[in-house]
Amino acid sequence: MHSAITKSLLPLAMSAAVLLGGCATRDSVAQALAAANAAQNTAQAARMTADQALTAAQAAQQTANAANATSQQASAAAQQAQAAADRAQAASQNAASSAEAARAESERIQRTVLAQGERG
Repeated sequence: MHSAITKSLLPLAMSAAVLLGGCATRDSVAQALAAANAAQNTAQAARMTADQALTAAQAAQQTANAANATSQQASAAAQQAQAAADRAQAASQNAASSAEAARAESERIQRTVLAQGERG
């Protein structure tokens, strides 16, 4: 509504101002109207450009939000993988310790059997 009023009143006001100034000719009124129309077209183009920029900025914000969410998911997955690796390393160390203890026990048993065999 405001735009329609501005479109119709701006050229009229410019023409009236020129006519009331007393120095208006048909050419000067036509030039004033043309200038007003050009200014109005420029303003409309600027508004459309601003609207497009706003839309692009909103889309960029949504993309950034999605990228941030993906980054957070990747970080959580990396933390889980690190925890799993830590658990696997601990299990491996426990298995190595158990194997070493079993080997030592096996050697002790063999020595005991050999010692009993020599006595008996």
